[in-house]
Amino acid sequence: AQRAALQRALARAQGNVSAAAKALGVSRATLHRKLKRFDLKRH
Repeated sequence: AQRAALQRALARAQGNVSAAAKALGVSRATLHRKLKRFDLKRH
């Protein structure tokens, strides 16, 4: 569920990590850590 939410947020932000993090209410560093954990790419 969290992985899907991350994918949706990144898609909405067109791969912009800063914008996706803001939309999710987390820091950019937190989002990068979560992306790495779920092995997600920015695109």
